[in-house]
Amino acid sequence: MDSRREKERDKIKIEAKTILDKFARALAKIEKVPDSFVEREEDRRTEGVGKVGDSEFRKIFFENAPSTKKDCIEAERGRWK
Repeated sequence: MDSRREKERDKIKIEAKTILDKFARALAKIEKVPDSFVEREEDRRTEGVGKVGDSEFRKIFFENAPSTKKDCIEAERGRWK
């Protein structure tokens, strides 16, 4: 029974290596794309007047939050999923 498991394990290792080698060859054929970036004179928006929010949406949004404090939603990092 152990020799059958070992043979199966060896077969899986060979198949995995074959797949990885094919993948590596395919990656080698892909052309490298040069890194690009955008250069701007300014990197910040100017402050403006915001839109008036939808009060019904705000009410529903805050009702769905597990914990609120005045105008803020209290949430633990990684807890909301």
